[in-house]
Order: sequence, then C-alpha cells, then structure tokens
Amino acid sequence: MHAVRHLSFHIEPGEFVALVGPSGSGKTTLLAMIGGLLTPSSGTITVNGRDIASLSGREKASYRRNSVGYVFQSNNLLPFLTARENLLVMGAINGNLKDPASHADRLLQELGLTPRAHALSASLSGGERQRVAIGRALMNNPELVLVDEPTASLDSERGKRVVRSLIDEVKGRDLLGIMVTHDLAMAGLADRILQLHDGAFIGDTRPNSA
Repeated sequence: MHAVRHLSFHIEPGEFVALVGPSGSGKTTLLAMIGGLLTPSSGTITVNGRDIASLSGREKASYRRNSVGYVFQSNNLLPFLTARENLLVMGAINGNLKDPASHADRLLQELGLTPRAHALSASLSGGERQRVAIGRALMNNPELVLVDEPTASLDSERGKRVVRSLIDEVKGRDLLGIMVTHDLAMAGLADRILQLHDGAFIGDTRPNSA
C-alpha cells in the first residue's frame, strides 16, 4: 500500500497550486515529501534543479530551514511574542539575513499588519494570525511555500483574504506555492487545482483560465 503513487507534475515559479481530495487521499503526505519531511520510496522530487529525495539528513534540514516556508492550519505562533517578534524569531533561526528587522517590517507592511506589529499574537484575530504566519514563512526568503489547510478555522471572507495574501506574496516573489485544502472555494483562487484520490491524480484544472 502506497500513500501516493504514479504522481508527476511541474510547477513554474510564481505559480500557486491547490491540492484537493478527501481525507486519506495523500495530500499531506505529498506536501511532507516536497518539504523534505518524508522521503519517497522511489522517484524524484526536484526543486530548482535539486533532487530533494536524494539529500542527506543534514542537507534536508538545511533545505527546510533555508528554502521552504511553511504555513500551518494552527499557525503555531508564539502567543507571548508580538507579531513582529514572531517573524524575528524565524530570522534568528535562519541566521543568513543581513537585516532581519527591516525584512520583518517590510513583510508586515505588505501584509497590512503594520498597525498590529507590536500586538501580542494571542490578541490578534484569526485572520491576522494567519497573515503573521505567512510573514513568518517568508522570513527566510524561501524558494517554496507549503500551506496546509490555512483557512480551516476562518470564515469564508477572512479565508479568502488570507489565501489572496498568500497568492500575492508567491507571485510577487516568483516562488513556488502549494496549498492543501478541503475548501473548493479557496482552491478556486489558485492558478491550478490538482485533485488527488487514493494517492493518485485524477484531475488537473485551471479555474482562472476562463
């Protein structure tokens, strides 16, 4: 039994792709393999010319730290830190940024969070917390942004704002963006929708092509 099988797809820089499918279809497993958290039993996963599946454990850790930005459903912000401080923590972990404070301030401005920069994350609304999570994911200047159910705890309007912010950041930076979601309305905002069932693709559509 394979969680995913016979998968082949290509994403261009600046493209934002949604992965949809029922629970157990392999969405999160595929995301984890692309992010270097799991190793496929066969095949290759190539990001900007680098085969992620063939990296050593140390190389994968470096890849995750320096090349991948994650946005999780639960946002995982530190509640005792401000919005700005949550971004600066990621800058400290990366260690390669020349001016992390200016970078954090720029991201907060782009995401419309400057007025809330010094508010504790626990005091932010759900939509604000998710936008902080987006900023945190972008602090390491990643090549790839992986997003797992970012709007599950938000109402539809706030969810759309969060996903549109993600799409703007991916396109503005020519990143690769992949979002796992059960919400077809959110998936419809993406450039492409890849539909998974029992670990295999059963559809590849472009909702915005009309």
